[in-house]
Amino acid sequence: MWLFLWFILSAILVAATLWSLQILTRQKKAWEDYAKKKNFQFNKGTFMGPAEMNGMIGDYKLNFFTAERSGVDVRTRRYVTAVEIDLMEGLVDGGALGTKEMLPFLRSLDKIHLYKPEFPGLDEGEHYMFVKNDAVIAAYLTKERTEIFGQILKTKNADTLIIFNEKELVLRLETSDPMQDADKIDKIVTRLIGLADKLRITPQERERIMSLA
Repeated sequence: MWLFLWFILSAILVAATLWSLQILTRQKKAWEDYAKKKNFQFNKGTFMGPAEMNGMIGDYKLNFFTAERSGVDVRTRRYVTAVEIDLMEGLVDGGALGTKEMLPFLRSLDKIHLYKPEFPGLDEGEHYMFVKNDAVIAAYLTKERTEIFGQILKTKNADTLIIFNEKELVLRLETSDPMQDADKIDKIVTRLIGLADKLRITPQERERIMSLA
């Protein structure tokens, strides 16, 4: 009886390992294909370890990697695919938005407080915005920009975080999707960069808005 149970458990573990290895192999192939297409740096990692890639698309720096997330129970952890899109050109000082899964991190940030935008676009109870200066954010946050922030936060199957000040804008997505398709990666990145472009402002507008601080 015990021998039979041991055999069943061993078979399950072997099957799970092979399945994970298959997913990892597909992910590495997709990331390598995408990296070649975009002239990114690609790090294949160890045989059983995750890959990484990074590079530039226009004014945006991108990083793809695997991150570890804690569950509701601190003893449980899970791995997610993380994508960071960094624009070394800020908006205004300063703000942070995120889906509800990012709320503990948002609350941990110093010198910012919860803010409710004037215009619709963020889903109450699902999306949260924290800011440093209400007057500055109110002057920057038009109806269109509020809707764009909402569209980024509504990215499917992803926990999303947006942080910005007058010097930098960072978008971070965490998803259980291992991203095994280079074309799908391209569509996600193109969409996010297209939305981020609509948030950008001129130096003159930034100076005018920041004068309200």
